Amino acid sequence: MSTLNDVVINKLSGGLGRRSPEQDMISGLLFNSFEGVEFDKVERLASLEDAEAFGITKTIDNYTGQSVYYQIQQFFRINPSGDLYVMATTGDSYESIVEKAMDMQEKANGNIRQLAIIYSGPTTFEQTEAAIEKAKTQTEKAYAEYMPFEIILEGKGFDATSEAKSVYLDSFDAENVSVVVAMDLEKAEKYPNSAAVGLALGALSKAKVSENIAWIEKFNLTGEGFSKPGFVGGQEIKSLGTLRTINDKRYIFTQTHTGLAGIYFNDSHTCTAGTEDFAYIENNRTINKATRLLRAALLPKLASPVLVDIDGKLPQSVSKSFEGLCRSALEGMVANQEVSAFDVYVDPKQNILATSELKVKAEITPVGTARKIKVDLGFKNPFGIEQA
Repeated sequence: MSTLNDVVINKLSGGLGRRSPEQDMISGLLFNSFEGVEFDKVERLASLEDAEAFGITKTIDNYTGQSVYYQIQQFFRINPSGDLYVMATTGDSYESIVEKAMDMQEKANGNIRQLAIIYSGPTTFEQTEAAIEKAKTQTEKAYAEYMPFEIILEGKGFDATSEAKSVYLDSFDAENVSVVVAMDLEKAEKYPNSAAVGLALGALSKAKVSENIAWIEKFNLTGEGFSKPGFVGGQEIKSLGTLRTINDKRYIFTQTHTGLAGIYFNDSHTCTAGTEDFAYIENNRTINKATRLLRAALLPKLASPVLVDIDGKLPQSVSKSFEGLCRSALEGMVANQEVSAFDVYVDPKQNILATSELKVKAEITPVGTARKIKVDLGFKNPFGIEQA
């Protein structure tokens, strides 16, 4: 059939880049309740405007001693595409609020990947230490229930000049807990005992699971609400020596770099020894994602029949089938540069008839982080030493 001459325009879709939020960016903010907001109810926010519609307005911070609006504002400033669950709860101490972390995760159907916790009441550094212990318990429960997440705490009561109020965090052996002591000095009067955990949470939600939030090229933190780096309580950064000491103690803070504009995080420390596998948040987020993916791939096979050969061993077709399920689950992480490589092995010699247990060994090679870049620099004489 012939057609008339014409200009044909096909309507395409996808050019705006709109997408469903990646699961890795789903974050949470837990805080003590105040009048006007229903407590122990999880609300999912996609913008600062959503927070205001929920009842979390700028004036809330003015009369409650809270920093909740500020934290949410910073979260969405760093990651406008962020996905944030919030929950107000009751409690008369920092530790009692932290103890509600797992309750919030369950109410969010296990979707939260990183959770910041704030508390508006008077809090000492000793109570912050107790909060770290509580947070450790909460993250361990979360992993046991197959809904792992990271907890980001405010370093309330922190004092950079005091050994008693700036202890080494590696002694807590809390690999899924981090403490932020960064604060904008210009906000210190309004939020005297608060840390910029919303800033850290926004950076984490923006980062791939393999990325360090201290990556200079990607995470310049400068902007409305954060323009002059300091510590909790309005303490100024006195020297590089102080920063090195606080970094060695494994706190997360902000800093500037000579010759480069902007404000940046120092690192992504967790409250465990720097020699441990999970000493940094990106290590945890990577293993947490792999954990969720592998479980989702294998769960449909739970209680399924497994054929064995005449010797009771797994036929190659069976072992390779399970290996294939795991490989398919992890291949996306390699493609997205979240892991460098992985290996999966199902031993065909295992005695599943006796144990009713199928063992899978999975290993992932993480993406490295250039925490230090060393350059050997010197002069060179093109004529050589003998001719000089």
